[in-house]
Amino acid sequence: MKTEESKSGSSEVKYNWFQKYTIIFISSLCSVVYATILCTGAIIHSWYQGIKGENNLKPPDIEVRSHGYVPRQAFQDMKSLKASRDLQYYLQVLGLDLEEYDVTTSDGYILVLHHIIDPKETKEQRDLRKPVFMQHGLLSCSGNFIASGQNSLAYYFHEQGKDVWMGNNRSWFRARHATIKGNLYNSELYWKWGMKELAYQDLPAMIETVMSMKPKHDKLTLFGHSQGGLQSFLMLSNPNFSFIHEKIDLFVPLAPAIYPGQLFYTRSFIKILVKLPKSLWTMIFGFCAMLRNLCLVRDTIAQTWLFGKLSYYMFKFLFGWTGRNWGSDKLVWHILFIFNMSYVSVQLMQYYLANFAPGGFVEMLQPKETYFNGDHYSVNTYKSNDAKMAFPYHISWFGQTCKVPILIFTGDDDYLVDGKRLVSHMQHYEPGYIEGQNFKHFNIPTYNHLDICWAEDVIGTVGYEVCKEWEQLEGRGEEGVNEKRVSSETPDM
Repeated sequence: MKTEESKSGSSEVKYNWFQKYTIIFISSLCSVVYATILCTGAIIHSWYQGIKGENNLKPPDIEVRSHGYVPRQAFQDMKSLKASRDLQYYLQVLGLDLEEYDVTTSDGYILVLHHIIDPKETKEQRDLRKPVFMQHGLLSCSGNFIASGQNSLAYYFHEQGKDVWMGNNRSWFRARHATIKGNLYNSELYWKWGMKELAYQDLPAMIETVMSMKPKHDKLTLFGHSQGGLQSFLMLSNPNFSFIHEKIDLFVPLAPAIYPGQLFYTRSFIKILVKLPKSLWTMIFGFCAMLRNLCLVRDTIAQTWLFGKLSYYMFKFLFGWTGRNWGSDKLVWHILFIFNMSYVSVQLMQYYLANFAPGGFVEMLQPKETYFNGDHYSVNTYKSNDAKMAFPYHISWFGQTCKVPILIFTGDDDYLVDGKRLVSHMQHYEPGYIEGQNFKHFNIPTYNHLDICWAEDVIGTVGYEVCKEWEQLEGRGEEGVNEKRVSSETPDM
């Protein structure tokens, strides 16, 4: 077999030169056709809904769910605001700034770590801020947590005196590696990674980097949206990473992608992909980046109104998501879409959408009828081969290895992932977690999978609850310190 060279030696790859470029050529054409079909379908679908009058969105009752939070204008000067791929631009508009660090994983991938700072603060003032680390979901990036400006979680947590760091998984919007040479976008070796690498390489590397720059703090709070929550659950349930567990005082998964939802039965494009054999996956999508053509389109037209329109049409067509909870300003919607379509590997997408991926997402899908009668999160129903899955429902994941407090947020209208099944597992099969103490769950009315980061009132629905938990943790910490002081002052009898 042929090999691709790196400084550290050679690594075996599956395809020889001819096979490699034949597959790249065929999959490039097929990917363009596939994306064009989806895009055309999305446009027709949107026009058809417009004719039927179904594009008019009913505003949500924010007062009921957001604990009194009144959404602010996303950015103070919306008239002069422009659509840009430069995340730092938006931070500067907010009166803040963005630092960027390179983080190299043990397998050589170079990640981008973002840090929100107030340029008016001194280094000493920044050092006193408690660290918060936020990890994005599939096909997204760090901008997911700040793109909605003054209504974003990252901005709010910074306002509350936290030191906000935002991670980006390998490949991000540009592929980089410490040792693999040549054109990385066509490198079979470079794209040989999936979910475990994100959980066991990327996430620990970024957390370690953050903590190395926070000498006055020994713990941080970990947020994970969708796949970011999945990465975190995998890492926290692995006893080999106990040295990372000890550095986390609170884990906040936002719509974590642990179990698949009923959308896998109702969306045609998902059902088709699930049924494809591995050979067709390779011919259509190749073995490198998944739908790289869409990433290139994003790079080319992200700043234009067309990108915002097409993105919304696609999200609504593919997943049924609407901008009902994102506010009325379409420019904000556009900015939210800009920070999506990051590079991911075909191997990673197979974890979610291929029925041949061992222990993958699809294998944890429950029978169709259970999603409509409530049995999908019943303690009495689970698949017989559940123990072989990444997250077996009826077996404890954590054992005695990890007791990091968990605050789960799910959306009541999120059908992409099954939050109810995850919560049911935590309630019945994690003896180390007691609901109301070190495990809490909040289900937010009318929120879909994206709303839990993008909704204009997310500060009230998520941010307020997290701040309450921080106050309680700080209170318990002070009690612990006082107990130690009393103990140390008590003489031996």
